[in-house]
Amino acid sequence: MAHIQYEWVKSDYPIRFSEYASDMGVNLRTLAYDNVKENIWEWIDSKVRNNILKDLDEVWEESFSSQLASVKQGIYVITIGDNLSIDYDSLPSKVLYIGRGQLRSRINSHLKYWLKHLSDSLQDISIKIWMTEIKVKGNKNAYKEVETDLLSYFYDKFDMFPLQNSKSGDYHEKYHEYSKNWNLPLRNPPNINQGWSIKPLEGNPWYLEIPIYE
Repeated sequence: MAHIQYEWVKSDYPIRFSEYASDMGVNLRTLAYDNVKENIWEWIDSKVRNNILKDLDEVWEESFSSQLASVKQGIYVITIGDNLSIDYDSLPSKVLYIGRGQLRSRINSHLKYWLKHLSDSLQDISIKIWMTEIKVKGNKNAYKEVETDLLSYFYDKFDMFPLQNSKSGDYHEKYHEYSKNWNLPLRNPPNINQGWSIKPLEGNPWYLEIPIYE
């Protein structure tokens, strides 16, 4: 048994793609895709993504006095913002994805692909990104085990994995002792039932993204 202790840091403010674009003088709410050349869209997407990552760099460096790009044994959780939650078979949660690895590279990939499309699908929702680093002497795979334990905790509660997780991580038989905030990003805020809980309907391309296990 190992005692694993770590602290979470999250984005200072809810991340909304349109607000980052607005800071560049681009109004995504009125801009028609058909009227803009593909290379211009790629430039807009790239600038928005890079500015989001710069803000995450600052958050990380202020908290841990190291560079986000240097973190290879990281864990991150992406949650939905505003007063929204995901309806996981009638139970609400703000969690969209639990991941691990090189933090900056992995988050960049999500921003470039599915998060951008999810924002379009849900008409510019906001997200929050939680991050931490797992280092345990003598166990270079500890961060993988922590990710698995977080996914197991979520599955035990909701009987399914988060919206964008398709598997349970790397199975292990170890028992780890954690500090009280080990699963902080997975906890529902006290006022979650005062908001909205949503899920994709059968005609929505995101419908199949939520795996339901018998």
